Amino acid sequence: MLEIVTYLSWQVSHNYKHLVVLFFVSIFCLFYWYYCKAKPVLHYIIPILFFMTCHIHDAGALSATTADVIHGHAPYLTFDGGATKSDIKALFGIKLPDGREYVPEGGESNLYPNAKVVINEYEPIELPSNANTFDSIQTLVPLSDSSIDLNDLIGGNDYWSDDDGDGNVSITGRLELAWYDVNDEYITDTTSNFDPCSAPYQLELYLTNPQLSTQYGVPKTRSLPDVWQTYRFKVTNEARVCYAQPPDLYGMSGTNWSRGLGFQVKNIDNPEQNFPTTGSNELSFRLMLGGITPKQVIDANGTTVSAVSGGQSVTLLLSIETGLGLDDYDEELLKITLKGPNKDSSNKSFNPSLFKLYADGSHNKLLYSFKIERWYIANPDDSNDGSYAEAQIFCNSLGNDYRIPSVGDYTNANNSSWQWGEPGQENESLRQLSYKSGNKWIGGLFNEWGEFTYDNNRNDHWSDDQYWAFDGYTVSPYGDIASNNNIYTFAMAACVTP
Repeated sequence: MLEIVTYLSWQVSHNYKHLVVLFFVSIFCLFYWYYCKAKPVLHYIIPILFFMTCHIHDAGALSATTADVIHGHAPYLTFDGGATKSDIKALFGIKLPDGREYVPEGGESNLYPNAKVVINEYEPIELPSNANTFDSIQTLVPLSDSSIDLNDLIGGNDYWSDDDGDGNVSITGRLELAWYDVNDEYITDTTSNFDPCSAPYQLELYLTNPQLSTQYGVPKTRSLPDVWQTYRFKVTNEARVCYAQPPDLYGMSGTNWSRGLGFQVKNIDNPEQNFPTTGSNELSFRLMLGGITPKQVIDANGTTVSAVSGGQSVTLLLSIETGLGLDDYDEELLKITLKGPNKDSSNKSFNPSLFKLYADGSHNKLLYSFKIERWYIANPDDSNDGSYAEAQIFCNSLGNDYRIPSVGDYTNANNSSWQWGEPGQENESLRQLSYKSGNKWIGGLFNEWGEFTYDNNRNDHWSDDQYWAFDGYTVSPYGDIASNNNIYTFAMAACVTP
């Protein structure tokens, strides 16, 4: 009987204090068993002590059962049936159409077993040529949506486990994604094509207030941190010229001009709509490319490019220059330098010249085209300025139909006496390409190339001074007009043809 009492009591509680009490109770009971006939009073005392002790023990056992809980393990994420525990960042993996996989640092798992870990999220991933649309980049978010409920994603795929065997998992929160172009514009249509001139693109994946819970157990909840991951992508599926950049990237914005970026390229098949239409020896500009590198363009065209029609006196020199890209990070740009007649050239003739650059060595894929309609020669020796008559003499000495430029050959500005510029424009150049209205040019060198100042990398043949224009006008290198009919005033000489 004593052994049974002791065993059952031990099963109720593991508290060693209760075991000690039971031991002494057993001694009292044994004493009672052998001596109860000799001392009848123990018939009453010992049973009372025993039941009081058992009552205290049972109360303690009950108290222990209600106050203490069995502590186990919280549920966790796993993508291999519980063999390994995974970080929440594993949900941020991506897969490209060519099979390449990427995960953030700490996001390694069996979901993306061959993934490359992205350490620097600012370094763009180069997309394969068959990645044409946004939804060609696979994530755990369904293609038709921009988010997925974690309960469907994790619970529905059994991407969780609990070492204590607790079930009925519940997950709160959502996995969401968003696409942005280089200008931080949100992409609403993920079936649309990538545009190299809007790259690098950003894919943002993020989780807010994620929490993993089971029905029973302590702890039964695992709160996960708010996390996000950004991937950047460089587009290579199409070769494009995004912007043509003269040295001066500022000024009043006109048609197809983006301040800080240059001239937008709208139609490579219409060279008259592309920069530049005016030129002078040693002037240079840059092309900001998408989907092709400057080296690839040079490999396809050579370092020297001749006109495909018109005169052959102007050529292009191609080189590579580092500058700010679309994302404000340094990148390689294609530098194009005009080589043509100057004051000292033996052949100063010029005819409008058409140039084409190709994206391939077989010259089947046109990359860019432009046509230089007018060519300018400045007099670098006229450092002390000269009169209008001296400017006429200089232009006549060049032959080949060189003349003193009109105001419209310099700028598209207007003033009180000159009203043949861009309609409605005040006395300031409007940054846009020049065009003809009837037989007059609306705009010229300064509205296309910007301020002709030393700071804007004009060549040494040009000065920061005023320049003579036809009929006694002068135009500043900033593109504004000064009306002056005094033939004794001095200014710099430059000439244009045709």
